[in-house]
Amino acid sequence: MKPILALIVLMALTTAAWAQDNRDEYANAFPSPFQEYVTFNIAARYGVSLPMGGQKGYIDRVSPTNFALEGEWLFPQRFSLGIKTGYQYTQQRLGRQVISYSSDNSGQDISAVQTRTLSIIPAMASLSYYFADNTAAVRPYVQFAGGGAFVDYTNYFGTLADQKSGFKGAIAPAIGLKYYGKREQGLGAEIQAQYQNVFFNYDQLKNSSPSLMLSVGISYRWY
Repeated sequence: MKPILALIVLMALTTAAWAQDNRDEYANAFPSPFQEYVTFNIAARYGVSLPMGGQKGYIDRVSPTNFALEGEWLFPQRFSLGIKTGYQYTQQRLGRQVISYSSDNSGQDISAVQTRTLSIIPAMASLSYYFADNTAAVRPYVQFAGGGAFVDYTNYFGTLADQKSGFKGAIAPAIGLKYYGKREQGLGAEIQAQYQNVFFNYDQLKNSSPSLMLSVGISYRWY
């Protein structure tokens, strides 16, 4: 009885393996839609931001509150066009000190705790080039993004506030990697390192607002 059961199990496994091989050969006989057509990818990431240049002179702490959202049109030639946005916020509190504060063209000295804040909401278009084909399980890339960002600069002196906001030009080159686990899988993970420079100058924030953001999140591609 046992030899018969063993033979049945062996035949079942052999048949399953043969069927899988045939499916793989059949699938590989035709080009993937990812390689033939324009397909799509979306990504959502969380990151930390390191201040640089003029931004470091205003707030010199690492920001833990950064989110990014991207959408891309993937072309068979390994490049993509996309749009990206997100939300970036950083804050630093300074100890109580005497500060010369100007309001309505009248200068005065006040003793206050200073709380510096900066919010940025980017709105950019991106161009990316991938070093692996569109079906690959691992896809490293380089990216250049440009457009603008809404900036809110608010520096609190106790209950008083010095505020300026507006939409300014911005650029954001980046490098990254998408990992899907296996070829043609839709859901994957992504890491990215992005240098961002927003051309915003005001009071304590001088010579634009550059930063380096390191982010990680999920990515999903489909056709």
